[in-house]
Amino acid sequence: MVLAVPARAQVTVDAYRDYFLYGPFGEVCTMCEVIVLCRAGEIPPREELAPPEGDFTLYHIQKRTFWSQMGTIWEWFVSNIRQDGLAARGHTRPVHVYRVTGGSWSPREIVEARLVLDPGVLELGERNIDRVTRAWVGADTDAGLGFCSRLPLWDALESIDANAPEAGR
Repeated sequence: MVLAVPARAQVTVDAYRDYFLYGPFGEVCTMCEVIVLCRAGEIPPREELAPPEGDFTLYHIQKRTFWSQMGTIWEWFVSNIRQDGLAARGHTRPVHVYRVTGGSWSPREIVEARLVLDPGVLELGERNIDRVTRAWVGADTDAGLGFCSRLPLWDALESIDANAPEAGR
């Protein structure tokens, strides 16, 4: 009977395939880190690296915590039966937030993020990212702040290490 049910480790529904931070195998993997650049503007940022100056926010989405990782075992069993509940509940991860104003980096802030597929949103404390349009909005007001894009991980980590006040500690 176990072999008769297709095994899925996470939500893998075609309806979400074009969502921001959703890949061919589903949601961001449990052991993956992602860095997202958000800035004011009418379109998603096109930078390949964190800008050396200007105003922007970097979200360093961390690996899932130990207990969140343990939850993936339960999610695996549930996903073999029903995926809509997982899509609506999403999962949480710690996120390091770096706000940059005029090229000056603020100290790292740590928030708990929730990645949700239905409705498609990344909840990042006082800010959200719409996973369909990549719009960056206020969590309480839905006021548009700008747009977001994903940065290459290793290059963005080098930029954080070179610029963040916590670097080298």
